[in-house]
Amino acid sequence: MLAVVAGHAMASFMVTPIGWAVQDRSRFLGCDLAAWIIRQASMPAFFWLAGYGARALYDARGAGGFARDRFLRILVPLAILLVPNSLALDFLWDWGREVGARGVVADNIPKLEGSELEILLGHLWFLYYLVWMSLGALVLAPLARGFPARMPVLVVPAVLACGVLAYLRAVHTDTPLGFIPNLPILGFMGAFFAWGWLVGARPDELERYTRGAGQAAAIAVASLGVVIATLARGLDDPSPPPIYASVASGVFSIAAVAALLGACARFLGDRPRPLLRAASRASYTAYVVHLPVAVVFQISLANAVIPGPLKYLAILTATATVCAATYAMLATTTRRSRT
Repeated sequence: MLAVVAGHAMASFMVTPIGWAVQDRSRFLGCDLAAWIIRQASMPAFFWLAGYGARALYDARGAGGFARDRFLRILVPLAILLVPNSLALDFLWDWGREVGARGVVADNIPKLEGSELEILLGHLWFLYYLVWMSLGALVLAPLARGFPARMPVLVVPAVLACGVLAYLRAVHTDTPLGFIPNLPILGFMGAFFAWGWLVGARPDELERYTRGAGQAAAIAVASLGVVIATLARGLDDPSPPPIYASVASGVFSIAAVAALLGACARFLGDRPRPLLRAASRASYTAYVVHLPVAVVFQISLANAVIPGPLKYLAILTATATVCAATYAMLATTTRRSRT
């Protein structure tokens, strides 16, 4: 979640116009690459963790308990937050357009039109797609129990994730904003949800990632090199990337997730870590709150004559502080209501 906050705080400093609310007067091509790496590693990790936790929940509570939990923890928050979040982003995108028209970012064309009051998923697309994957898990869970014990679990993300990117002739999937599920995105991210779900039934699988964390990191770096070379050529050549680059992107996501899992199990699983536990508990709140907050600070500082790195650190620090304060306030309120 910290990586996602860092990536979104960086979006206004990207050179590539992606339809963000505003582009800062200070832009650096390295931010484009850093944001790509964060997205291509962190979102698959999110869905892996969702699948891993979903399998444990399903085994502990059965299909009925699993369905009730997903309804209360995913669908209800999504329904409550959808309209306020969409209206907030609409307003911010309109504000960013006004700021851009007066400054150095007049060529930036945001995708959202606040005046139309269009209800879009925004960054809540993760919850929306998790609802669909949870429904799929309920249907396919009996089949998953019959997954061949000797078949490597990594076959699932390798075939689905790399296959989807190769089909799209792309090195990443877009951000879905509408309510009609995008099947390629559902397939790509669903590959990691399914991977986590299957690992949840094989406790010894994580030990393999612990032993192979170094190899996975090396594979991630090597495949990233292929993608970077392709992205660099794409600056002058708008044609679709070669299929091997799409496959390399899928391999990067898989290897990055495996390396992260192995490193966490190896270096963070030996004793309790209060700070990490607190950050983990605050992650849901940070996910919901962080994007509008980051955009507010980005727009406020977009035309300020301040070095870009300092502005980025200010935006990141302020956003993380607001997220932490919001979680602390909600946690305190919840404790008081219980007493």
